[in-house]
Amino acid sequence: MTQVTVLVFGLLRDRLGVREVAAQGATVSEVWDDLTRQFPSASVITGIRPALNLTYCDWSAPVSSGDTVAFLPPVAGGSGAEPNTRQVHVAIVDEPIDVAAVMELASRGDGAIAAFVGRVRDNSDGHAVSRIEYEVYREMAEREMRAIATSLLARDEISAIAIVHRVGTLEVGEASVAIAVAAPHRGAAFSACHDAIDMIKQTVPVWKREHRDDGARWVDARQGHDEGWAATP
Repeated sequence: MTQVTVLVFGLLRDRLGVREVAAQGATVSEVWDDLTRQFPSASVITGIRPALNLTYCDWSAPVSSGDTVAFLPPVAGGSGAEPNTRQVHVAIVDEPIDVAAVMELASRGDGAIAAFVGRVRDNSDGHAVSRIEYEVYREMAEREMRAIATSLLARDEISAIAIVHRVGTLEVGEASVAIAVAAPHRGAAFSACHDAIDMIKQTVPVWKREHRDDGARWVDARQGHDEGWAATP
């Protein structure tokens, strides 16, 4: 039986009490089954997506010795030549985001720069929020962010895009994500900026835990759900 390294994040990590564990199986699904045998509490977590060696995969994907499998709870959120560093810039940072610097990274002398800044708000579902913790699968998150930026660059009439996401503990009002898109015309810039944040919330493995006046909870930012996710593996 093949043994692999399993990584867990967010609510799943809280339930298991570990970040990394060894498990066995011939497929990703069998590895999950072995994990739930070792940690029965994992079986109650719904909406899990698997990733194999930093890439989202099917549950039926075969595994090999030495592989890394990550089981990802719902996030807080082509081929061809690689764009050069003047066209695409992505980063995961631990320090406050310099929004002006992010906009400068996307500046190419075009007629329009569209920017989006996501900040920690002071309330959620009628409860006061004091701070948010962001947890990340860093290597995979950076890859997914670059894939998003690259796809938008190829699809739209834009010249450059920069995406910076902050992780760690953020206070109310601090920026968690900043996106800047440069384009010859405003329509393409606005469209790409809008789509970028939607795509980030769907696929980039970043999780957030809100600290509110009624306690702390992990949040699925795509649907506004907390621990009661409806989907199943």
